[in-house]
Amino acid sequence: MKNFIILIMLAANLVGCKSNEWPPVPEPPVAQSPGIWKKGLERSGLTSTPLYYQDNILFGHHAKETNNYLVYCLNAKTVDSVWQTRIVTPFEFNPFDGQMSFLSNDKLVLSDSKRMFVLNAMSGEILWNYTDPNNFGGVCIIDNNIYIAEAVLRETSTMYRFDINTGVKEKLFTINRSEYGSNYSPDVLMPVKWVHPSGDEILVLQNRTYGWFTDMESKMVILAWNLTADSMLWYRDRLDGFSSQARPAIVGDKVYFYGDHHTYCINPATGETIWKYFIGNGPEDDFNTANILIIEDKVIIKPDNEHIHAVNKETGERIWVNEKTEASPGLLTVHKDTIWFASAGIFGINANTGEKVIDDWNNGGYGSWIFPVAHHPTNGTIFTSDATGFYCLNPKYMK
Repeated sequence: MKNFIILIMLAANLVGCKSNEWPPVPEPPVAQSPGIWKKGLERSGLTSTPLYYQDNILFGHHAKETNNYLVYCLNAKTVDSVWQTRIVTPFEFNPFDGQMSFLSNDKLVLSDSKRMFVLNAMSGEILWNYTDPNNFGGVCIIDNNIYIAEAVLRETSTMYRFDINTGVKEKLFTINRSEYGSNYSPDVLMPVKWVHPSGDEILVLQNRTYGWFTDMESKMVILAWNLTADSMLWYRDRLDGFSSQARPAIVGDKVYFYGDHHTYCINPATGETIWKYFIGNGPEDDFNTANILIIEDKVIIKPDNEHIHAVNKETGERIWVNEKTEASPGLLTVHKDTIWFASAGIFGINANTGEKVIDDWNNGGYGSWIFPVAHHPTNGTIFTSDATGFYCLNPKYMK
């Protein structure tokens, strides 16, 4: 009986096929594009760091008119315009650097080395702006204050802060080349805040000095300024030679700095070194333009070459290193254990293993993928630019 049933099934198959004909071969699946939407730019060029805010994405770029800068708020899902603000300046405004654009609650802060604008992130209204008589070397936000540092004629460097709501400016302290600088020209950089056991608020930062009037050499100095007492807590001369302009990072009672071929973990109470990690002698191991990123128990170190390191934040011991990424990454961001950066292509690095999740995706070689990446908080999509347009991308298809 079983044999009879098998014969019937074979006969049925033969009836369905013509002579010398094989069953059809299924077509290979068509690769799906990662592009969800694209917003064209009025003028190709640099865009600001994208920032996700209440189901919207904020970014800016140069308008087609000279010295005009457009700031957009787009619905992150539909790409509909929520608001658009035009900033007109006497000279070109360029808040491109990943560490010059910030979102603090409902305030959007855009800055270059000369000008700063604070906008209402909900409406696009310019709340206040500031133009420096000289140039300032960075911007950061601590609590409800915006900090800048201004260097003047290689003689002095002064730290200021602004109330983010009102724009009221306050001078904090000045370093000159005679009192602390040992005749080196001072250049104080962006701080982090630490709270002393006494309750005093302390700024910990770098003074990146240079011997314009002495030996023409670089010198890395670190210091702690007591905001509460309005006095120097400690000043550590020549921690290293050449150094990065990256802002330090702080977790608890440890502050992390980039130095010359090294990353330092510093005690904010004393300025003493807790540990020092040797980055390497490779190309650009002494130069770090990327930010210092802390992820759980790891310090992420990205020099301006192909390497990226993760070390234990308590001990400085290496956890992993990946030597096959890319140089000059700009701003590092993290979302759900993936480290993101762009350097002619987009990279995603597994923060736990160092393995590449996204490997140099560049849209088949089209566009300049050098801009920071923002993330949707839940659905996994990312937002970035290629200098001609602004994109929402699905990393699932960025292979």
